Amino acid sequence: MLRREHDANRGPGAMLRLGAEGLPIVTIVGRTNAGKSTLFNRLAGGHRAIVSAVAGTTRDLNLARVTHEGREFILVDSGGLELGGHEPLTEQVVERALSAAAISDVIVFVFDGRAGLAAADREAFDLVRGTGREIVAVVNKIDHPGNETGAADFYSLAPELTFVSAAHGHGVGEMLEAIARRLPSAKSAAAPPVPDLRIALIGRPNVGKSSLLNRLAGYERSIVSEVPGTTRDIVDVPLVVKDERLILIDTAGIRRRTRITGELESRAVGQALGSIKRADVLMLVIDATEGITDQDARLARLVASNGRGLVVVCNKWDVAARLGRRIAAFKRDAEAIFPFLAFAPMVFVSALTGDGIDQILPAALAVGRAWRATFQTARLNRILADALRAMDPPLVDRKRLKLMYVTQVGSTPPRLAFFCNLERGIPAHYVRFLEARFRAALELAGTPLILEFRRAGASRPDLRPHAEKGPGGRKPARARAQR
Repeated sequence: MLRREHDANRGPGAMLRLGAEGLPIVTIVGRTNAGKSTLFNRLAGGHRAIVSAVAGTTRDLNLARVTHEGREFILVDSGGLELGGHEPLTEQVVERALSAAAISDVIVFVFDGRAGLAAADREAFDLVRGTGREIVAVVNKIDHPGNETGAADFYSLAPELTFVSAAHGHGVGEMLEAIARRLPSAKSAAAPPVPDLRIALIGRPNVGKSSLLNRLAGYERSIVSEVPGTTRDIVDVPLVVKDERLILIDTAGIRRRTRITGELESRAVGQALGSIKRADVLMLVIDATEGITDQDARLARLVASNGRGLVVVCNKWDVAARLGRRIAAFKRDAEAIFPFLAFAPMVFVSALTGDGIDQILPAALAVGRAWRATFQTARLNRILADALRAMDPPLVDRKRLKLMYVTQVGSTPPRLAFFCNLERGIPAHYVRFLEARFRAALELAGTPLILEFRRAGASRPDLRPHAEKGPGGRKPARARAQR
């Protein structure tokens, strides 16, 4: 049974209450290119939102916890309030920003001090003022002392203005004080617990990652569009599944490097690739109507090389099934073309109809458990004994390989050290054999399994976990097997 940390309401309001965990909410709004994301990044203490001179860069809502003089609040970055636009995507961005502002405790309205006051600023400000929330009016891009005089027109909208330079940090302290004065009385809220598992969705553009995220979260956390590349910022969604706390991470679509166009897409792809190291388990979303492409395989190899768990989510299976595809044949063909994917479980879903969605998180949780698993040395050596009976170790340089002990020396992902009479030249086919035996016996689905071979020497090896050197202080040679 899926339990979500928000109420039954849908939309950004429910999402923000989920992230806030009892803390006040401060939302940054304003027209496009006013510097909202630059201000958000400065207050959040990092490059959480992509910043660009291209108007309309921010589309989804970004959240960060911010503390100022002992007061903690949830800071939200929103898309530009460009009213009167007729593009469906623009309308969704505006609707999302206004919905977030409406349930906030304090609204920070950012004006572009360089561009000056425009009629569209008045219209947007009046609309936000209609929410009845506390508003801090901020005139941004005041980069040099004395520039405030050129922004006097903004006083016609708000009697109290704060002049800042988000790029250089000028005036940010005064703005934080203005926010703090308007925050509601301090609420008792425990520090957010560390999530049990971080799960990121990755894949090529337009394969349905954001649609799946919205299905799993139970509300429209990410904007969904048929336009490839809609998602640009990294989006985090906390969930609770079977008493385990999860963080779902949506990412921008990752195309081949030669097809990336412009700085904006390049930075979005860079953030998406960075999420691989940030996550514990990666859900590689593919378009089942196209099958597993070379780019899908590259991303899967990248996940394995970074030692992360992997679930292959075959989306749009409703369409693929109508085209005559069958699950058994799809799996067989995929493993034949990309054999290193054999260790990763596959789930077949449709974000459009909801079919198979309930299989995704259980599969990710199972992979997470395998990724973090630890095993008793006695059990590992029983598996080794069975493997030795099933297949004799090979000859290496006319010497018979002798495997004496095996022990676990690390997890996330599991890493096994085999102490033997040789440490180099172990044939790849025998490494694959051992990996398959240990995978099957330990039920390690979806996680890389790293095998190391260390020379045992004359004395009994050190079997303590995480031992980084073999007997005699020699650094062991490592044969990594990540299919």
